Amino acid sequence: MIELIQQPNLAIGSQSAIEEFSKKEHAKLLVLSDSHGNPQILQSIITSFGPQCDAMCFCGDGVFDLIYALELAFNDNDFGAKIPPVIYFVRGNGDNSTSTIFTDQRISITVPDFQEFYVAGRKIFLTHGHRYGVYYGLSELRSEAVSRECDVVLYGHTHVPNSLKTHAVRNGKKEFLAVLNPGSCSQARGGMPNTFAVVHVDSDEEKMSCQYFKVLWDRYGDTVFSKIPTPRGEIRLF
Repeated sequence: MIELIQQPNLAIGSQSAIEEFSKKEHAKLLVLSDSHGNPQILQSIITSFGPQCDAMCFCGDGVFDLIYALELAFNDNDFGAKIPPVIYFVRGNGDNSTSTIFTDQRISITVPDFQEFYVAGRKIFLTHGHRYGVYYGLSELRSEAVSRECDVVLYGHTHVPNSLKTHAVRNGKKEFLAVLNPGSCSQARGGMPNTFAVVHVDSDEEKMSCQYFKVLWDRYGDTVFSKIPTPRGEIRLF
């Protein structure tokens, strides 16, 4: 069960869980974004996919929904056991810079503009994306990733899923770079369904992969999920 404490690196989870995660040679990340006030969808996704993932990454615009899920985890041990042991999250343009988890005490939370972390020998850059002009392309975001010497970028904001595997020149060497947007799990745009992603991180470039899922409802109103092909390439909305 996740420990509801924010560490100095601003991740949520126990220090031991974060250290164990960083040492993994392979990792599965549950990547979500832009829930925009729909905590039920977030909870449904966590319930179905959280137990099989090593960490959860929330790309902003819906941090209150994430906080609500953590409060539920405190009061519901069954749900709490389904949340990955480490959570990285960032502030979207619709989020506040601070929040509070109400349990049997008040836990003050800082909501960062970006986070960087390591797993499977990869450096991950997590941001919402609104500061990098992602409606108009990914050049600014890619440049930021290169300047930070990151291998993987996770972002949101556009509400449109996409995955781009490319290479960047760092210190005179051509190196792997992946840029991924899980889409919005609640308010999709561009004719796409509500989506999220499970990302497999590996030190071997050939073993890096991503599986997207769309959010559906059955005839009884229950949330169900279906795999969709990975939306590839760079997307411009304007």
